[in-house]
Amino acid sequence: MKKMRSILALVCLLHVTLLRAEQQKPKPNGIALFGRVESIDSARKVVTVKHGKITGYADSGTTEHPVDGEPAAIHLQPGDDIRATVYPNDLTLHDIHVVYRRAGRKNK
Repeated sequence: MKKMRSILALVCLLHVTLLRAEQQKPKPNGIALFGRVESIDSARKVVTVKHGKITGYADSGTTEHPVDGEPAAIHLQPGDDIRATVYPNDLTLHDIHVVYRRAGRKNK
């Protein structure tokens, strides 16, 4: 019985140690993405963006990106120049901001 308590205490200690180590992982640095919205698929919450080379992330091209939250996709329009944050190994656009909206486009 005493041996069982010792094993249980050790397992609990390891569990707490692993949780603390996991919580202390630093968040990867965000990378700025600048591009032009080519199309928006509201149903899939995906925005197609034409962008230049993003050092440490991707070569220039046109890429489909999921968006972080539905409101971000709603306010975007094709032709908008945007700035967003991306993270390594993640295509999701975070913190999307319209930098320039061409004349003739209505702001919803």
